Amino acid sequence: MKKLWRGLTAGVLGISMLLGSLGSVSAAPAPKDIQGHWAQKQLQSWLDKGYLGGYPDGTVKPNKAITRGEYVALINRLFGFTEAATLNFTDVKKSNWVYSEVAKAVKAGYIGGYENNTFRANNPLTRQEAAVIAAKLLKLSTSSTPLKFKDNAQIAAWAKVAVASAAEKKIINGYPDGTFGPKKSLTRAEAVGIISNSVVHKPGTGGVTPTPAPTATPAPSATPVPSTSPTATPAPGGGSGGGTGGGGGGSVTLPSVSNVTYGHVGSVTADVYVTPSVTGAVYYVVAPYSMNVTAPTAAQVKDGLINATTAGVHFGQVAATGGTSVAFSVYGLTANTDYTVYVALADASGNWSGVTPLQVKTAPGSTWSISQVGITNLTTATADVYAAYGQAGTPVTPLKYVVVKATDADPTAQQISEGKNSDGVILTGTWKGTASVAPTVKHTFALNGLTANTAYKVFFITDSNGTLSPVELLRIHTK
Repeated sequence: MKKLWRGLTAGVLGISMLLGSLGSVSAAPAPKDIQGHWAQKQLQSWLDKGYLGGYPDGTVKPNKAITRGEYVALINRLFGFTEAATLNFTDVKKSNWVYSEVAKAVKAGYIGGYENNTFRANNPLTRQEAAVIAAKLLKLSTSSTPLKFKDNAQIAAWAKVAVASAAEKKIINGYPDGTFGPKKSLTRAEAVGIISNSVVHKPGTGGVTPTPAPTATPAPSATPVPSTSPTATPAPGGGSGGGTGGGGGGSVTLPSVSNVTYGHVGSVTADVYVTPSVTGAVYYVVAPYSMNVTAPTAAQVKDGLINATTAGVHFGQVAATGGTSVAFSVYGLTANTDYTVYVALADASGNWSGVTPLQVKTAPGSTWSISQVGITNLTTATADVYAAYGQAGTPVTPLKYVVVKATDADPTAQQISEGKNSDGVILTGTWKGTASVAPTVKHTFALNGLTANTAYKVFFITDSNGTLSPVELLRIHTK
């Protein structure tokens, strides 16, 4: 009963923080966490008009991931939707605050559920899902507008037309580096911008018309920072995302993760970044991507499971310091395939965050691309790592690697092939190597002379007469 009451309290608290009072029209003081933010002007406008609520600690959390339930609540309010449909989703109960909002959204016709008759109100909304909602909401053109983003291949087939149409209308924009980030979780700040731009494009809307934001996407840093995690759950087994984005639920501040994103992605590896709110351990598990699956619980992530009985493609844990970004490699992947990396954080007291999903798509491979990498042994001064490449019948191709410290910049593919670091300096000894082994044969590289308790990056590549394979990155940390 206490757990149920805590959940209900968090739900009410969550929606009250998300939505302000329409009767509030006085200027609100600028919260510290939006000062200097790319969306400060738009966020402040929404705060002043009462469209958006803040948190009890005076913050707005502009980079916090917004859930499907929270997003439809904002749209309903700004567009003035009031008619409700009858729902039969198995995971949306009438006692839940989000029931009426989902009912309005379904009636308005801009969102639906999943094939297994769930709605997943607590799941973070992705950028490509936001584009689809905008296209349905505004009845955008369904003609095939060319996509011009560098990561077009990562946009799901069911979202391509919507992304193109929404981008053409500048309702949802790409990043300055030319990418769209389709599978990144949408943040509160991005949601405000997109909904503002959507209202402007809605002819004859009866809802409130906020001032449109000049842009709906943040300027990314060297490593894109998409969002923070959904509200944490009190203990492992609490489900994915937990709560409703509230930030309340008692006097205990539960762990959370932010800036869950990826850096380099190869054919069989992905480099993942996470910022924990507290010191503890980050757990992760990798699953083949599917729109129609329920995320694992925190307990399942800890055990390397993607459901009650199925082990993940890859899983592990890494020690983490509160407020400091931690990176880890996931491997054992297949080329040109969509995956979801589920992440959860446990603090020293055994409190758990919610489960945050990160969707990635591996790069296409070739007949001589690297097919597997991994670690077989780690000590204080040595590491044994392995790699294999190619398919049966592939001509022998040089398999190469370089090792740099984790704090060093990544070398280019050409530099890796030439045994150089990012400064163009030729590495010597154990810091680079080449093996001429038959394709599909797993070859072990012995790395010696490493420093104890130090993080390194190992880069692998094959060079077929000057044609380079996708780069694979493997992170290691000595004992």
